[in-house]
Amino acid sequence: RHDEGSRWWAAFTSVRSLLRPQPRPMVENGVYENGATDAEDPLPRPEEIEIETVDLYRHDEEQAYVTLMSQEVKSLNFAAEENYTVRLCKELVAYHYPDELPLGSFELLASNKIRSDEETLGEVFNGDEYYCDRPDEAEDPDFDWKPRKEQVFSDKMLMQLSIWKKEWDEETKSYEPVDLSYMPYGKELTKQWKKLGYLDGKNMLRDEGELIAEGKITDPDKIADYRKREGLTSTLRETHLIRKKDAWEAAGEIENKDDVDEALAWLQRHKEKDYNAALKLQGRRAEGEEVEVEEEEPEPDDPDVEVYVCEPPPLRGM
Repeated sequence: RHDEGSRWWAAFTSVRSLLRPQPRPMVENGVYENGATDAEDPLPRPEEIEIETVDLYRHDEEQAYVTLMSQEVKSLNFAAEENYTVRLCKELVAYHYPDELPLGSFELLASNKIRSDEETLGEVFNGDEYYCDRPDEAEDPDFDWKPRKEQVFSDKMLMQLSIWKKEWDEETKSYEPVDLSYMPYGKELTKQWKKLGYLDGKNMLRDEGELIAEGKITDPDKIADYRKREGLTSTLRETHLIRKKDAWEAAGEIENKDDVDEALAWLQRHKEKDYNAALKLQGRRAEGEEVEVEEEEPEPDDPDVEVYVCEPPPLRGM
């Protein structure tokens, strides 16, 4: 039991109060610095909101409840009103967890989106569909998947906001913005390449030649390696009638990037069908026929046949 009159307790509570979000300062007579009054700005202060730190499912026809979910700390459950803002929810988190989650160190997410401080819970929980990356219509005209919909505040069903902690950047000595985009090369490598400008808008690697031309790749060995692959690809394409994409893949897989024999051996082993097709073309050309390499796979004759191109499964342990 602490003696609340002691110097130690006074010092402790003073320091703790500095770590917590401070109430909006009033000038006088209940008027805030921005000119608003309590009647115009009736939001409670974080310390006035009663919370529970157990994950509960609540459906109360009279009162709405919201849960702020986290993997860093215990979740916060509290009775909420439609005009409560995301900013107030952030202040509530920082009030109860000033050391683990101070203001500015996290974002609140709902419907797969980062929510802005000004949004109210009524605007967040409005029944809209969850955000998802939709393919361009040209890429997939038959895409018709419907994402789930967010809760509606007035239904007073389970409503959740996720506490998403930001990562600390040692170089800039600041928190990194939350990145919810697809990480095709793993989290760390995708972040690293994104900072270097290697990725496009969908976080996929850009053409290596473009990166060299833009000066984003300057390593002499990497540039020389790229030029060798370019030359090898051209030789395989023009002399051996290998499709360009297969030739480029072979050039990237072999150890000696300008070794034609090694590339042909790789193609014979890993691209047998395409390799044999190229041999047939070479035979026809040798007989005097004018031939053309088909770079793309031929379309099926039957319009009702759907062709799905699947990536091979990753090797175990990779």
